[in-house]
Amino acid sequence: MSEEEKKEEQQPTIQFHVQPELEYVYRDVFNVYAGTGDVLIEFGNHHRAMPEHASISNRIVLSVSDAYLLVQTIQQALQKAQAQMQHNLSKQQ
Repeated sequence: MSEEEKKEEQQPTIQFHVQPELEYVYRDVFNVYAGTGDVLIEFGNHHRAMPEHASISNRIVLSVSDAYLLVQTIQQALQKAQAQMQHNLSKQQ
């Protein structure tokens, strides 16, 4: 059994409830600050009239371990998406 399979077995399965009216928001700028006990991620948008300025709209605080898990999860999702895009492109040719 690989290390990844062992980790998957140890992590509990969480069922998420997403409200149908949950709002989707577009963010095109972010800041990340890592401290000794937590990680702060700020999300915002560039000003259209002043491209060198941005407004922060959301702040999310994660524990360091959750921040590492977020990074790993995003990397895995991007790898899967890239593999799927390459597969779809190869089918078109």
